[in-house]
Amino acid sequence: MLADPYYTGLEKRIARDRRKRIRQRNLQRFLAKDLTFGKLQSESDEEIGQLLDISRSGLALRCFANGKETQAYSELDIFLSGGNFTIGGIPIKTVSDTELANRSPFSTVIFKRYGVQFENLTREQKAGLDYFLINHTSGKA
Repeated sequence: MLADPYYTGLEKRIARDRRKRIRQRNLQRFLAKDLTFGKLQSESDEEIGQLLDISRSGLALRCFANGKETQAYSELDIFLSGGNFTIGGIPIKTVSDTELANRSPFSTVIFKRYGVQFENLTREQKAGLDYFLINHTSGKA
């Protein structure tokens, strides 16, 4: 087994690999103002995570890495913690699945960052997404 010459510890390796990627985004991403969640759904599983950033074409969620195999999620619900806003049944495609670096050496909790792309939104979903971007986001990500 050969050692990876670029390995500098988990935190630095993940950050460097993520930043080396070619950016494929065409639209600006924004940070959520309020505590916002997304529920990823596949045929056999679902996972809830906190929304990190969002655009008209996709978003990123932070979820617990629970040791399960990566699922082919196909649908997403977006909702605010207060329950006063929801967009449901958004068709998606997972475009990235990255383990996030643990900032505390004493914590055993591991998070994943899921990047998803929206696909074939209905008129109502587009309107709900526009409303969310105008009313529930702050500065650029």
